[in-house]
Amino acid sequence: MKKAYIILIGFLFLDLLFCVPMSHAAERDPALEQRLSSTLGVGLAPRDRDALRTILSELDDQTPVATYARARAYEALALAIHDHLIEDALEIIDTTLGHDDITNHPIARAELVNAKGEIYIHAQMREALGQLLPELMEPGIDDARVYYHRLHLIGRSYEFIHDYEQALTYLLRAHEVMMTIEDEHLQRRRQFLNLHVARTHARLRHFDRARQTLDNTIEESYRYGLEGRLPELYMVRGFVIQVTEGPNEAAEADFLKATQAPEGEPVGRTQMLAFNNLGALNLHNGNYEAAERYFEKGVAIAQAISNTYELHIMLFNQGYVMVKQGEFEPGLAIMETAFEDFSQTAPPSSQADMLNYLADAYQTAGNMERELEVVRQQLALREASYRAERERVVGELQVRYDAQEAALRIQWLEQESALREARLAEQQRNQRWIGLLSIFLFVALAFALLAMRRVRKLNTQLYLANKELTELSNRDPLTQLYNRRALFNFPEQRGDLIILFDLDNFKSINDQFGHDIGDQVLLSVSQRLTAALRAEDLVVRWGGEEFLIVIRRVNDVGIDVIKNKIRDAIIHTPFPNIDVNASGGAVYMAGRTDTWQDAIQRADDLLYQAKQGGRGQIRADIEGELQTWPMK
Repeated sequence: MKKAYIILIGFLFLDLLFCVPMSHAAERDPALEQRLSSTLGVGLAPRDRDALRTILSELDDQTPVATYARARAYEALALAIHDHLIEDALEIIDTTLGHDDITNHPIARAELVNAKGEIYIHAQMREALGQLLPELMEPGIDDARVYYHRLHLIGRSYEFIHDYEQALTYLLRAHEVMMTIEDEHLQRRRQFLNLHVARTHARLRHFDRARQTLDNTIEESYRYGLEGRLPELYMVRGFVIQVTEGPNEAAEADFLKATQAPEGEPVGRTQMLAFNNLGALNLHNGNYEAAERYFEKGVAIAQAISNTYELHIMLFNQGYVMVKQGEFEPGLAIMETAFEDFSQTAPPSSQADMLNYLADAYQTAGNMERELEVVRQQLALREASYRAERERVVGELQVRYDAQEAALRIQWLEQESALREARLAEQQRNQRWIGLLSIFLFVALAFALLAMRRVRKLNTQLYLANKELTELSNRDPLTQLYNRRALFNFPEQRGDLIILFDLDNFKSINDQFGHDIGDQVLLSVSQRLTAALRAEDLVVRWGGEEFLIVIRRVNDVGIDVIKNKIRDAIIHTPFPNIDVNASGGAVYMAGRTDTWQDAIQRADDLLYQAKQGGRGQIRADIEGELQTWPMK
């Protein structure tokens, strides 16, 4: 019995060491909380600004800390979302977080951190949001409303950075927590959550689930009188219809409904995007006058809400419509100016996508020399985009590594603290407690063994993670093909055939059908190339819509067989109204001294010639003999 008693005490002590308290007094003022809830409109930011100002004027040092934090969070959200004063809003949050009573109160701090995340998403501050994510993941929130908001925010954050599987995971967890909240806002929360669940399903190409969720949510919105988010719901459903059925009347009808602002709400970004989508839909169908009218309306809204990023895109589209209607000089001037303004803030990949349209416009206008300059500029931007993407991925990995290191340091500090307390207890106890002291020493030893086992496990996990990161760094995250870095891990061989090509008019696919469809086109080309070639051949995503193929031992299969395989793999129709073809250059490495660098440079020159010659072809240098392989 004595032995059993000692073991029981030991495990009780271990429970105390590992247990983290999960409850904290949620000091709130119920009356003020109710008034804060009543200030909300359709969105997350308060619409009744006068009522909010009255509440803020009543705050003092007697206001419960959680209620105080929520009020300041609403103040910041209103400034950011309605007044577009992002820096002022973030300053309010950081200043409030600097108070000791806020810092030491989990719920109050969570209210403000949630608001900061909402502002980052609203202002499209991707890097700042990525740095905030580890803090958003911290546990210890025992307030159901705040915890629901936190999970919903994490889900939308992953949606914003295009990690849709993680986004859906957290949105579904938010749904579970939402069902535990007992107040009058359940249907409003459910509507907003379903909107993002449907949007994420659409991004994951689960179009049937997305459509079903959208249809049900739209029907329930009318049933419960929650019409404020209907424009956003119609916008997403229009996108799903356009992707699955093509740019038809049903998609156009939903986009038209999305142009109507809710009663009492200002015209905003949803209406602007709806007009832009209507313009793109009519541009695709050749209805240039209608496209121009819709783009004009979108431009007017963008100017009114100071949305300069998408303003430049719509101005660019307006110029493109003018070129298509034969107004070459003014249309090209508008496109050039819009691109110059757009390039001040847009990433290289987005600039390269826009230049594809500009090249097409110059081709329409018959200015082949300027078209070639734009194509060269586009290729340079693709290279810059590749470097930027690589640095972004490395940065995200570093953030994860830092978070893991911080967690490990916390564990070690907790262990050291526990051991110091055990030593102090030893010094203070007298002979009468020698038996109990032995128990504590036994527990400390068990704790140390568990800690050593955990450290060994962490070391093993870190080793496996580093090995996985090395493999990931050599793979393109979208297609899982080798990337540019991986190519130089393979030796050159005499008899290799290098083919460098990119997909023609790929930007038009992104603009007309969306970047998700563009990604699916890239995946389709990648899979067809991989299936068509041998295991020893290499398929590399060189950057954007550009690919590089290395055919080993060409003489074993023959040039004619190879070019037919490549053509059949590239030329196909992955989706209705989308035909894929390409332009490229090919070089046969006949000499022993040929290098990757020289062969790729020569293939790049031939790619330029193929584009200048009308696209839809591969120019090939086979032992000094120039050939043209049709790719149409």
